[in-house]
Amino acid sequence: MAMSDSFYNRLDEMAEVQETWLPIIGRALAYLCMRANPGDETQSLQQKARLLEGLGLSRTDAASILGTTAASITELHRQAKAKKPKRGSRGSAKRTAARSR
Repeated sequence: MAMSDSFYNRLDEMAEVQETWLPIIGRALAYLCMRANPGDETQSLQQKARLLEGLGLSRTDAASILGTTAASITELHRQAKAKKPKRGSRGSAKRTAARSR
């Protein structure tokens, strides 16, 4: 019961189709998701980019969907990271000493 060569050729064709079309379909669906809710002003550009990247899009693809550049999104991520308060930070040594008195 050997598999025929046509079966393996068909599998190769299916794999090739999947490699070509699945990323295109994914980008199209991500674009539609972003456009389906245009009135959502609560999400920043950085949050939308993070969502798209979380869905598996590259930063370049996410930027093109959002109408910006990959460098701009990189900078927004850097700024958001810099704004986050550092955990475990309790303030300056003077304030810490004043609290313990």
